[in-house]
Amino acid sequence: MFEEFVFRYQLPILERFGLNCYGCCEPLDKRWLIIKKVPNLRRVSVSAWADVRKMSDYLEDKYIFSYKPAPSDLAVSEIDKEYIRKKIANFLDVTKGCVTEIIMKDNHTIGNNPKNVINWVKIVREEIDKRYG
Repeated sequence: MFEEFVFRYQLPILERFGLNCYGCCEPLDKRWLIIKKVPNLRRVSVSAWADVRKMSDYLEDKYIFSYKPAPSDLAVSEIDKEYIRKKIANFLDVTKGCVTEIIMKDNHTIGNNPKNVINWVKIVREEIDKRYG
């Protein structure tokens, strides 16, 4: 249904651009066979609801794997540092060999605690450092 009722209308617009980015908050792992038809596709937005392992297999090093972790991890009074560390470590391990970026967005609340953002970034940087120096 997506291909018939949505994608066929998006395609003529996407064909007008030199490079394309596709995705938002929907899990694209279920639509990849359609999405990969986007001409000049460069970046694929992979939401927290997508299967990261499948997307890693699909994207390899051919596209930018633009990972968007769940913003709800920051929407608490104090973040669960170990949970976030495990989640990021898993992402980095699964996507080894991919071209990745991690973008935390859509934070409408940070649990009234700005340190949540600081600590989240620190954890992400530490996990990246462990793997890539």
